Amino acid sequence: MRDARRMGAHRRPTDEREDSGWTLIELMVAMLIFSGLLVVVFSILVTVSQQTKDNLARTRAGDQARIGLMHIDRQVRSGNVISDPAGETVAGAGVPANYSLRVYTQTDGVYQCVQWRVRYPGGSDRGVLEYRSWKPSWQVTGGVSPWAVAARDVVAPSGPFVESDPTTWPPFFRETSQAEASSAAQTIRVTLRVKDPEQRASSQPTTVTSVLTGRNTVYGYPADSCATIPAP
Repeated sequence: MRDARRMGAHRRPTDEREDSGWTLIELMVAMLIFSGLLVVVFSILVTVSQQTKDNLARTRAGDQARIGLMHIDRQVRSGNVISDPAGETVAGAGVPANYSLRVYTQTDGVYQCVQWRVRYPGGSDRGVLEYRSWKPSWQVTGGVSPWAVAARDVVAPSGPFVESDPTTWPPFFRETSQAEASSAAQTIRVTLRVKDPEQRASSQPTTVTSVLTGRNTVYGYPADSCATIPAP
């Protein structure tokens, strides 16, 4: 009996500690640590979500620009005469010089005039890449197609055109270092900068640029082909 009482006496302090629970200070500290972890986890989730959304928007913008460039490339490479973009006018294209490109092309064996332009409607900083075509005999036979949109959200270059500065390249310009005497502008550089509206303000636009050369310009087609332009 004495031994049992002694054992009980020895166990009582331990039992009291087990039943005592957490103090208010310990509970508040634990809650503070848990809240801090939640804030960190949610911050990481928000950041990852924003980055994913931005990357998807950049991918969409890049796809738009590349598809537009592929269409231009196809028509320029089958081009017979490529007009110098620096000579384009608002009267003929509805946009300033170097924002329009005219090509007398025979894509798929069909001789036609094709015109591309980058236009900023209503003074917006987001432009559209548009194209249209017409028959060389359009004044007699008709056959002028309306403007169609190939890409949206085209961003303007950063400043006045400087050929040595890629950030200032307009959508279309003649590569003087590669041009040949067989055509007024046989070699053209096309530069498209597209920024999806869902991209973050700090995110840079997706830029796609390429130098295109007309294969058929070496045959000396009349330089005034497609010189008569329908009203834009």
